[in-house]
Formats: sequence, structure tokens, C-alpha cells
Amino acid sequence: MFPKQSTRLILYGDEPSKVTTANNKYPSEQLQQSAPGSLPDDSLRALEVLVICSICQNRLRSPRMLQCQHTFCLACLEAMVQQHEQKNYITCSTCNEKHELMSASGRVTDLPPNLYIDSVLQVLSRGQTLSNQNMPSTAAVAAAIEKEEVHLSCYKCATIGNIRMQNCGHCKQTLCAICWQTHMGELAKQVQQLNVQLNSASEKMDRKMTDYKVRFSDINLRIKEHYEEKIAKLRQYEQNLLGESRRVMNDAVCAHELVMEKIRHLKTSIEGSNNGAVDTHDNFVDLFLSFHKEVSIVFEEISQWGKEIILFDQENSKIEVINTIADGTSSNTASTIEGTSKVISSKCAPLNTRESITAFYKNHSFKPKMVWNKCHRPAGVGMAPWMYGETNEAPIYIAGAESKMLFVVNKTNGDVMQRVSYDKMVYPNAITFDQKSKEVFVSDKWKHCIFVFSAEGTFLRQLCEKGDQEGRLRAPEGLATGPSGTLFVCDTGNDRVQCISSTTGRMLSQFGRIQKEQLLKASQTKTPTRHVDLKCPTDVAIYNDTVIVLDSGNRRVKIFNKRGEQIREFGQIGSLPGQFQYPEVMAVDPSGFILVGDGGNARILVYQPSGQFVTAMGSRGDSPGKFNWLTGLFVGKDREIIISDNKNHTVQVFC
Repeated sequence: MFPKQSTRLILYGDEPSKVTTANNKYPSEQLQQSAPGSLPDDSLRALEVLVICSICQNRLRSPRMLQCQHTFCLACLEAMVQQHEQKNYITCSTCNEKHELMSASGRVTDLPPNLYIDSVLQVLSRGQTLSNQNMPSTAAVAAAIEKEEVHLSCYKCATIGNIRMQNCGHCKQTLCAICWQTHMGELAKQVQQLNVQLNSASEKMDRKMTDYKVRFSDINLRIKEHYEEKIAKLRQYEQNLLGESRRVMNDAVCAHELVMEKIRHLKTSIEGSNNGAVDTHDNFVDLFLSFHKEVSIVFEEISQWGKEIILFDQENSKIEVINTIADGTSSNTASTIEGTSKVISSKCAPLNTRESITAFYKNHSFKPKMVWNKCHRPAGVGMAPWMYGETNEAPIYIAGAESKMLFVVNKTNGDVMQRVSYDKMVYPNAITFDQKSKEVFVSDKWKHCIFVFSAEGTFLRQLCEKGDQEGRLRAPEGLATGPSGTLFVCDTGNDRVQCISSTTGRMLSQFGRIQKEQLLKASQTKTPTRHVDLKCPTDVAIYNDTVIVLDSGNRRVKIFNKRGEQIREFGQIGSLPGQFQYPEVMAVDPSGFILVGDGGNARILVYQPSGQFVTAMGSRGDSPGKFNWLTGLFVGKDREIIISDNKNHTVQVFC
């Protein structure tokens, strides 16, 4: 350690400045810097890299710094300006940034020097001249400082004296008083240059902001034009639809006026006939019959007027008028003096559009045409796709959960035509059919398997056993037959849906909450498997190429493709329209409309294939048309709805 000195700072020009004292580190640094030969070779190489001009690839000479902070030789920059068309601009060869020469003269020499690079060049230059000189030892330097014999030299002019030099905190160099003033002038010039650069940067940002505003003004104009065009088209659609609506209304008004004109004409005729004496008319009976016939025709027209179903198809932006179609007439002769009258029976137009089917479910009053109560706690129900015996009707199959058998019932009178049982069947739950093979599939919730029977009631085979591996089941419920001899099973206890072979029970694919080890095994066996969020699925249906699953635990209906990829889902818990509490059963009608049986709210909910809620039917109770807890649901081809009720111990057929 050098001994500490108490020498005070020396003032130059009566201005305070920082000076170097004997206890400062700069004397030793100055001695070391004056002999760069003592530095490691790596340090020298690093310094050499810093002072190379990227234009001429030589050591920098008279370095000048651009506004982007890149430094080049003064001569190289002057050559670049001469080659440029615009003499008051210069382009950086490193970052390609274009800079304006902001000085009044517009000369390159007015660019500020890079003091840091300049100091490095000075160190390297001195190192070349002093590299062969012998450096004093550290002990000698310490002794010299102790005796105050050290003479410091100015970094720029190399003036040597025993006065205390000033040290620049920016470039870490020692300067004499004269060079210090020049150095301060250079720093002040660089500060001014920084201000010029900030002004240039501010102008550049203003130009960018102006361009940005212009671009967004153009975008806003295009957006406005685009949507004005769309609004104009929508207005045109609106006018067309309003015109169509007025046309339909005018047709109805015209028909109304025609009926009213007939009524007025008949009233005038009848009042005119009453002015004369009855005994003067020999054919008064014929006149009475004529009046009665015309009045009957008018009454028939009145009954038919206004029965059209008028719908606004929002998706296709059109008005649809569904007219009633006469299905025929039947005479009803009355034993009264009024003569005969006719009863016109009519039915709705064909249900071939989503709008007409929606209107059907909303407007149709479903009434139970049969209430069957010959089974305690019925479960799943279904209508066979074949005729039974000589009845020429498709029978209803009912799973008797506590009876441990299937009931084959005549849907017209409720007669039990057959009982199907098997000694190993414990709790028959859901039912489905294979029309091609005429087989009946029954899931057994407590036996954890599926039993297969023939149309005649003969036991054929058992599919699957209890477990959680491939092809094994735990508390299965809903069933649905798929194409090519496949069977979709709600493996409720394992939170998944399996697609199995209807003949062997071998699993073909699965989706649901699949365990990690099962996913690994499925990848090894190349069994199609997909992990999706299912919680206690209780029913499944197939419509076209989609698999519709009632995810009872999550209170959702989820629609998948046959690879197990989810397409959409709908439903939420609650008691408001469209919500359900404890959905357990589900069915799909011939048009893809989805019906959900909600035991918690004791009703049937109807949804479009897209998941849009349509209507609800039923309420809690034990009388016909009411429910307590729904455990089976089936929709026939003619939209007959079959519902089993576990708590009311009934099966009702609605039409």
C-alpha cells in the first residue's frame, strides 16, 4: 500500500476541480498505462479490436462518432460523403442508418470525436514507444511516491511536472490545466451534439407518428366503407323481408275480406228471407238447406283461416309459411233438424326443415296415449326396429330393473307379449337393437357386462366383464349401436365411452378420463384412445357421423366425432328453461334433435342439433303426463316419445 498523503486539491483558474493526490491510484496506473508491454497479450488483442475501422479495416485515425454511436476514421467518412449524392447526409456502414450533418457548415470534421476510442489509441501508441523500456519496480514506484519525486505526465501533450494533474472521470485520463480546458470544450461539444441528436430523434418520431396516423386513417376509412356496404346490403335484405311480410299479411287480409263479404251477403239474404210470411214460400225448406250449407262452408273457412305457421328463419334470413294440409274429411251425421255437418281433420306440413320441427315441438301438445304400470321400477326403454308376431307393430322393450327381466309390450294396448330373462342377469338397465342381426343388447349395471338376446328372447352371449382395462366395464349404462357391427357403451364407473365389437366385446376405441397406464398400453396396442373430460356418462346416441354423450356428472351434453374429438357441448346446471339438475337419459329424434330426461326437474328438454334450447315438456307429479324420476327415454320414427319413470313405476307413450 502507498502511504496516505494529506495534500489538498490545487485550483486552476480559481475553479474547483478534481486532482490526483499521492494516495490516489492514478500514478501507478499512469505508469502502467505508459508501458502497455506489461499488459497481458489478451488485453492488447481486445483493445486492438476496439480501434479497427469497419470501412478501411485499419486502426482508426482521427476517429469521429455518428449519431448512432458508431465510430469511423475521419478520412473514411469524408470519402463516403463525396460518393453520396446528398452531401449533407451520411449513411452508417454498420447499421445503415442515414444521418444529417447538422452543423452550419455541413462538414464531417464537425462530427464529435470518440474520446474513449481516442484514449485507447493513445495507450496503444505509447505502448509501441515504451515497450522496450524498463519499467520501474513496484517498490521503486512506492519509494518515489513516498519522497514526492513522481512527476506525472499529461495524457495529451505529455507535459511532465511535479504539479498535480486533473483526472477526467469520463475517460479516466490525467490532463494538464491547458489540455483540461480543451478537453472540457470537447465534452461540451459532445453534449451539444447529444442535444442535436435528440432534436433529430424527436423530428423522426414526429414523422413516424404522422405516417402512423395516415395509415390508421386509411384503415378506418376502409373499415367504414366495408361496413357501410354491409349495412346497405342488410338494409336491402330488411326491405325485402318486410316486403315479403307485407305480402303474406295482405294475402291474409284479402282472405279475411272474402270471408267477411260472404258473411255479410249471407246475413243480407237471411234477413231478406225473414221479411216474407213463412206460409207464402212453398220451397222454404230448400231455402233453409241452402242457407245452412252456405253457412257451414263459411264456418269451415273461418276455422281454416289463420292456421298457417309463420316463421322467421334468422340463419337463412327468410320468412317461411307452413300451411296445413287436409288429410281428408269424414262425415258426421247428426240426428238433429240442422241436418249434417262435416269435421275436417288436418295435420301440420311435413317436418323437413329445422324451423318446422322446432315449431312442431313448441306448438304440439304431447298427450299420453298409453300409461303402462305392470313393472316395478322400470329402467331403459326402446322400440324394436322389427315387427312382433302377427301384430304387425313394433313392440316396446322395457327393462325391469328389480324384476331382472325384459318386458316386450304391445304399444297399442299395453299387453305383455313376452318376458325375456336370464339367470345371470342382475340389474338390466339400458336397451338397444341391431336391426340387421335382430339382436337385443342389454347393459347390466350390477353385473358389469352386456347381455345379448335374439328377437325371440333367446340368450345368445355375454360381452365384457368387470374391470377398468380395455374391453372391461364398471357399472355400464347407456348403449347405442354403431355401423359395421360396433356397439358404443357408456362405461359409467370408469368415466369413459367404449366402442366395442358387438360380437366379441373386443374394444375398438375409447375416449374419456383414461388413466396414464391405459394411455401407454393403448399406444402400444395401437388402440384409438383420446383423453377427454367425462364424469359418469349415463347415455349415448349415434346420429350420422357423430357420437352424442350425456355427461351426467358435468351436467353437459357433449358431441364427438367417431375418433373421440369433441365438436361442441351445451347445457348447464339449474332449474331455468334449458337447464337441468340430474340428467340421466337421452334420445335423438330422426332429425337430430336431442331430448334429455332430467330427473331432478322432472321434465324432458328438447334441443336443436346445434344445442339451442327449443322447449320443455312435463312437470313433477304422479298423474298421467307427469313425472317423478325419468330412467328411460326413446323417440320413434314418427316422434312418438316413450318415457319410463322409476319412482312412479310407469311407462308412458306420448304422441
